[in-house]
Amino acid sequence: MDSVFKSDVHYQDHTGILTHKLTQPTEDIILSRNSELRKNPGVMNDLGGKGDNSWGRQIASIPFIVFEQALRDGFDLNSIDAGYAAIEMQRFLGTDAGKQCLVR
Repeated sequence: MDSVFKSDVHYQDHTGILTHKLTQPTEDIILSRNSELRKNPGVMNDLGGKGDNSWGRQIASIPFIVFEQALRDGFDLNSIDAGYAAIEMQRFLGTDAGKQCLVR
C-alpha cells in the first residue's frame, strides 16, 4: 500500500492528540505532467482518434488524494446524477487545486 499511498500517524504525548495524514507519493509527478501538458496544448489528442471519430477529450488528470480532498471539501463529484456531478466537476476545476489538475 505504501507504493500508492503513504499513511502517517503521529501521537503527541503532551497533548494526547493523534493525527493521521494520507499522502500520495505520485501526486507531484501527476501535477507536474499536467503543467507540462498545459504548456504544449498540441500534444494532447482527442480520445478515440482525430476528426469525426473522436468521442471525447481529456481535460484533467486528478490525483486520487486531491479527488478525495475535493469530496471532503463538499464537491459532490460522486453524485448519482451525472449532470450534477459534471457541474460539480466544473466547479472544482475552477478552484486553485482544480486548476492544477487541468491538462488543457
